[in-house]
Amino acid sequence: MKKFLFIILSLAVIILLYFTYKNGGFNGQKEDIFYGNVDTKTVDLSFRFLGQISSIAKEEGDSVKIGEEIARLDDEYLLNSLESVKTNIALEKIKLDKLENGYRKEDIASAKASFEMGMANLAKAKDSFARQEKLIKTNSTSQEAYMNAKSNLEAMRANLALAKAGYEKLQNGYEKADIKAQAELVKSLEIKKQAIELDLKNSIIRSPYNGILQKKYKELGSTVVQNEPVAQIARMDKFFIRAYANEPDLKKLELGEDMLIYSDARDEPYRGRLSFISSVAEFTPKHIQTMELRSELVYRFEIIIDDFDTKLKQGMPVHIKFSNDKSNQSF
Repeated sequence: MKKFLFIILSLAVIILLYFTYKNGGFNGQKEDIFYGNVDTKTVDLSFRFLGQISSIAKEEGDSVKIGEEIARLDDEYLLNSLESVKTNIALEKIKLDKLENGYRKEDIASAKASFEMGMANLAKAKDSFARQEKLIKTNSTSQEAYMNAKSNLEAMRANLALAKAGYEKLQNGYEKADIKAQAELVKSLEIKKQAIELDLKNSIIRSPYNGILQKKYKELGSTVVQNEPVAQIARMDKFFIRAYANEPDLKKLELGEDMLIYSDARDEPYRGRLSFISSVAEFTPKHIQTMELRSELVYRFEIIIDDFDTKLKQGMPVHIKFSNDKSNQSF
C-alpha cells in the first residue's frame, strides 16, 4: 500500500513539474505565445470593359508568373475595327500629303498658260473694240458689229479674271484651314487607333505577380461586365502572419519587433518583423486554435516573414514568440 501511494505521489509531482515548466518554468512568468495563420496578399483580376471570355489559360491551383496570360475576351470585333481605322488613316494621310504638297506642277503650268492666253485674248478684244468704236462714230460699221465687239471685250475680261484667280490659287497652294482640318482628322483617327490597340491589350488579363491562381470566378464563354472579378491571384512572394492578441498583451507588441514563427512545416522557426497592429478590436476568428481567446475581443496584428520558403502554405496554423526571449528559442 505504501509503495502504491509512493507511485501516485511521484506521478503527481511529475505532472506538477511538467505544467509548471509549460507555464513559464519556475520563475512564475508565463511564456508569451501568440497564435495565427500564414497568409498572403491576394488580388482580384478583372477586365476593363464588357465582353465574352474566349479562353482561360489557367486553372485553380496553377502557378503563374508575372505577365503570364490568365484569360482573354473575344477580340474579333476589335481586330476588325483596328483594320478599318488603319485603312481610313492611310487614305486620309494621302489626302493630307496632297494638301501639304500643294498642286501638281503640271496643273500650275496649265493654269499659267490659260492665264497668259486670257491676257492675249483680252488684248485682241481691246483692239477689235477700239476699231469698232472709231468706225461707229463715222457710221462706217453696223451697230451689231459694234455690240459684238463690246460683248467680246467683256467676255475676255471675265475669262482673264477667272484664269488669273485659278492660276493664283494653284500658286498659293491649298487653304491653310483645309490643311489644318485634314490634319486634325488624321490625328483623331490615330487616337481612335490607339484606343482600339489599348482595348486589345486590355482584352487579356495577365498576372501582375508571381503566385498561384487561387480562385476562378468565371468560366469559358461567360459574359463579364467592367471590373467584374474573373480570377484571384495569391502572391507567393509576400507571405505574412495574421495573428491576434488580447488587450493586456497589446503593450508587449511593438512595430518592427523581431519575432519567431513556429510551424509544423520545419523544425527551425521562421523569422519575421511585426509590421501592423490594428487599432480596432474584433471577436476572435473561429480558426484561432487557442481556447482562451475564442470568446474574447482581440486585436489583429501582422508579421512579415523574412525567410519564407516553399514549405509555407496559405492558411497554415502557426504560433509566434518574441525572438529576444532567450528561453523561447525552442518550443
